[in-house]
Amino acid sequence: MANTRREFLVNGLCVTAAVPFLSSFALPRAGGGERVLVVVQLTGGNDGLNTLVPHRQDDYFHLRPTLARPRGGLHALDDDHGLAPSMKGLAELFAEGKLACVHGVGSPVPDRSHFRSMEIWHTADPDGPAGDVGWLGRLGDQIAERDPTVLSAVHVGDEDLPLAMWGRSFRSPTVRDPQGFRLREVDAAFERGRDELVGRRRSDGGEGVLGFLRGAARDAYGAARKMEELAARSSPVEYPGTGLARKLELVARLVSGGFGTRVFQVSLGGFDTHSRQAAVHDALLGEVSGALTAFQRDLEHQGVDDRVATLVFSEFGRRAQENASRGTDHGAGAPAFVIGAGVRGGLHGELPRLDRLVDGDVPGTTDFRSIYTALERDWMGLAPSTGVGALELFV
Repeated sequence: MANTRREFLVNGLCVTAAVPFLSSFALPRAGGGERVLVVVQLTGGNDGLNTLVPHRQDDYFHLRPTLARPRGGLHALDDDHGLAPSMKGLAELFAEGKLACVHGVGSPVPDRSHFRSMEIWHTADPDGPAGDVGWLGRLGDQIAERDPTVLSAVHVGDEDLPLAMWGRSFRSPTVRDPQGFRLREVDAAFERGRDELVGRRRSDGGEGVLGFLRGAARDAYGAARKMEELAARSSPVEYPGTGLARKLELVARLVSGGFGTRVFQVSLGGFDTHSRQAAVHDALLGEVSGALTAFQRDLEHQGVDDRVATLVFSEFGRRAQENASRGTDHGAGAPAFVIGAGVRGGLHGELPRLDRLVDGDVPGTTDFRSIYTALERDWMGLAPSTGVGALELFV
């Protein structure tokens, strides 16, 4: 039977998934301490130089006469680098050894197109054309093969399911806003398919088809009820009132409540800062830092922080020199972050040298796939997407 997309709203959590998958999905059960990967995508190309600031390099201030961040306002990580003023929470995690900052992360085949760069990051394939399987989808496939009763991966957000989450045999559901609960078809195609199946039953007694649909509905509602219960749980940790924080709060509820999902993906947009960047970028970084810090503190309170690693990335960085509109244009290499109790905290990779730019960009000196390998193999214990060696990110 072909996959039929259904959409479920659970306490406002809109879940989009394929009915055949749900038909084989047993009710979530308490996790047995399995490791979890959370991926946070900063969509639009985050300005890495104004996030992890190389303030000891004079070229930073020469290249950015209006955008350069004053040294005194930074959260110092070492003598040469500091996090942006609005990232106090992440600076605290760094001081605790729970934040790994990786310099110059990028693709060996850089591309300034949002669409192409995102394809590269999502598929872990910088050379070939975009396929229909993503790196997180491959993890979902492996997890589902080991245990088909677990909902192995979930995308949380209003966006369409990202390519990164597409698997060969497993497609992640998408979970959206927390309000209300109902079950509905996504489009008329399901109505047509249902009518066809009912007509077939009337003509040939196809009880198996209706039994399949009943089972799918029963399992979907069961999963929905479990998710609704977990989403309603309270925490003494106060989250900021931001969209990213709400998404991560739900992830924390599902992880700590034993929902069984091992891979989550969320995103925050707005990082394409071509003009009047300063205030917008500060606010975005504040949202990122506040949400991630609350998420980590919540995991600690629930006693599951040693099971969760969080990757924060953007499809590319920005150019080193600010433009005439007091913004920055599309670049190449930029820092990525990995957060968790099990990470090897500190600064990793080759620090950016602003006197050695490539076509005006910070080059990608750390292959992004080396981070993927570390997360896939060393953290999750699964087969990596590529043959690229792992960065040493975990203790």
